[in-house]
Amino acid sequence: MTTADLLLLALLLGMAAVLAWSRFRLRRTSAARSQASQDRLEAIAARSAVQAELSRGRDYLAALGAANPQALLLLDGKRQIVWGNAAAWAMFDSGEKVIGQPFINLVQDFELNQAVLDAEAGRRPIARQAAVSGRTLRIQAMPVEGAGGAAVVIEDVTELQRLGRARRDFVANLSHELRTPLANIDLAAQTLRKGGTSNPVISERMLDQIENQVRVLSQLSQEMLDLAQIESGQVMLKLVPAELEPLVRHSVVHLLPQAAQKDQLVSLLVPADLRALMDEQQVGRAISNLVHNAVKFTPEGGTITIRAEAQGADDVLLCVSDTGPGIPEDQQLRIFERFYKQDRARTQGGTGLGLAIARHIVEGHGGRIWVESTPGRGARFCLTLPRA
Repeated sequence: MTTADLLLLALLLGMAAVLAWSRFRLRRTSAARSQASQDRLEAIAARSAVQAELSRGRDYLAALGAANPQALLLLDGKRQIVWGNAAAWAMFDSGEKVIGQPFINLVQDFELNQAVLDAEAGRRPIARQAAVSGRTLRIQAMPVEGAGGAAVVIEDVTELQRLGRARRDFVANLSHELRTPLANIDLAAQTLRKGGTSNPVISERMLDQIENQVRVLSQLSQEMLDLAQIESGQVMLKLVPAELEPLVRHSVVHLLPQAAQKDQLVSLLVPADLRALMDEQQVGRAISNLVHNAVKFTPEGGTITIRAEAQGADDVLLCVSDTGPGIPEDQQLRIFERFYKQDRARTQGGTGLGLAIARHIVEGHGGRIWVESTPGRGARFCLTLPRA
């Protein structure tokens, strides 16, 4: 083999080595690119899975917030709002624009803000109440371990407290109303026991007193039962077209002796052809309660007027007016509440159930009931019924 042949062989071997190396590097580069592409696909899939999980978490959180009537808020470590539900925005007349703002900017109350501060500082749950703009709000703040910040729940307990007061007032009023007739019955019984039976006049008087007080107790228990049945929906209204004038007259006639004792003038101004769609028994009870209320509070020589008229094509308006002392404005909003009773100096007798019963009856007919009054110038109780 000549020198030229050796050189050609060496050149060929070198070219083969270079070609083999190039192919090796190409395979490595292709494999690397394939691995990188696979890694990118896996990263994209992982990111998509995380985003889907976050989306589900947000959906769950939104559903929890929408289903809860209480105000729910999440705060970060700087006590800035990072999430809240619709009840929170409605409670403080705000909107989602407060997200990212300090908690104090939303509630604008020192006590509520201090509850969150104390929860974060003490790393323990805090529960408090605060009076905010005429409402009683109960806050529960729970520190978020690890992430910092706090979870906050705020509940408006104004109505619960009002109902609690109403229940306590009712028990007090009921105890007072029971005490008086029971004391009178006991006194009459003791009088009879100590020789009152030997005097026919005294005996008759004591028996009359016992009978009257038993009647008071029976009326009290009946009113409580009536209200309980009406509120629970056990009383079914039978609405039929009927003339209003005979019903009003029948509802008032049994109260005329009481009015006569106080020299009161009772006036009925009800058109004979005026008809309403109503349950006559229940509407009669409501009217009787309103007139009884007027007789009770109107002084001697006063006037009570029952007036009815058509109001448009759909309603009948009936009003009971008196010349009594009237009702203070701050009590007019509560006068129809169950168990509510005005100043005891003006309301001796009764439990404050009559107007509550009337309200439920009228509202059961799809009507409404209200009072118009100026202290010192009497009161005017009005109700509407569907026109027949």
